Amino acid sequence: MPTEKRHLTVKPEFNDFVQEVDEYCAQLPLVTRESIRQALYSEYEEDYGKAAEICSGILAKDPGNVDALMILGRAQLSERKYEAAEQSFRELLEKEPDKNFARISHGICFHALGRYQEAIRELQKADPEEEEHHPFYYSTLGDCYENTGNRRKAREAYRAEIAWWERTGEPASPENVDGCFCNLIYLDAALYLPELPEDLDLYKRFLEKIEMTDALKSHLTSNIAYWSTLLTVPVFRGLFVNFVKNVEEAGYLADSPGYYIIEDAYRAEESYRYHEDKEVDAFMESFLSAEISSQSEDSKREDLATRLGHEWYMSRCADEYAENFLYVAEHYPYTYKQTVTFLDQLQTFGPEKIRERILDRLEEEKLVKAGTDRQVIAAELDQVCQNLRDAKKQPVYLAEGAVTYKRNAKKIMPNDPCPCGSGKKYKKCHGRK
Repeated sequence: MPTEKRHLTVKPEFNDFVQEVDEYCAQLPLVTRESIRQALYSEYEEDYGKAAEICSGILAKDPGNVDALMILGRAQLSERKYEAAEQSFRELLEKEPDKNFARISHGICFHALGRYQEAIRELQKADPEEEEHHPFYYSTLGDCYENTGNRRKAREAYRAEIAWWERTGEPASPENVDGCFCNLIYLDAALYLPELPEDLDLYKRFLEKIEMTDALKSHLTSNIAYWSTLLTVPVFRGLFVNFVKNVEEAGYLADSPGYYIIEDAYRAEESYRYHEDKEVDAFMESFLSAEISSQSEDSKREDLATRLGHEWYMSRCADEYAENFLYVAEHYPYTYKQTVTFLDQLQTFGPEKIRERILDRLEEEKLVKAGTDRQVIAAELDQVCQNLRDAKKQPVYLAEGAVTYKRNAKKIMPNDPCPCGSGKKYKKCHGRK
């Protein structure tokens, strides 16, 4: 039996697949030929349970059958049975240690199990360019390097997968290449690398050439949200905004549930600029940055309480901040849009009525203890308001990961108050992904 055969790893058209299976099975002994054929058909149809069952039957009679071990391992991997898949590939490699595809798959199993050092050792033994291109070799290796703290090597791995797409123009897995772009650009910015503008332009070309499926629209939405956490890096901000504008103008997300990310991204970038703007004091900033953005019900309630509290504070001093609002509308239009409804209501109903409505809402949502005197609640809100009025802006918290970064103060933890002065926890404000 030949020691190395094609493994049918990329799903071809059915007629081509049938021909490949016939050629593949023609090499096999008659006793297993038809069973292997049926296992391959089941794998092609994504019936991995049936493929595994057939291969297990073959192995019960012939424990050393490398073809059955290979298909079984792939089926187990596809079903996310990582422990079982790792064992199948290990047994296969004990019999044929030079089986390149099996070694890559073995490394992928270790990665899925969180055994990153073992995954790296296995993947480094394999040749990613031997036989057919394996679309998950470099992305898996890159993630392993990231998880073991080697961000430079991680970047090299992601870039290698992208380079393969550049050479061929045919991504075996567009979603995987997109994920490599996401990680590459993140690391470019976090490590302050000069390749960042070039890699962003290359990603734009990638988006122009691929079919924008629902899955890729979801990827793009997640990428923008992920990259917004890099806005602590000043040099990234302009590039980020230009990229988001490109996405908006190209209409990639126009009919997608993720379209909201466009304005979210603009507001995120504005939040860093107005934090550094001396014309926007700590009190105004705390009002502008208070919003309901969480997904869980408990977090939504917490965000709502924060938002209502800030509206209470602003109802006390909106006239004083009239010119500030005009300034915000001119310089930070996306942030200003978040305040328009409240300001319109404030003008229509007046401050006293607005505060009554806020107290009503706090009680309705059970955000205050039942039976608490409303005057007591009002007094507490006024006191917090005064504390915010007296607050001063804090320095911008720089993201870790930049090679030049040195912390000169206590590390900010997720539940600590955000240094921007919003009054929210860091994880709910500038630490939010």
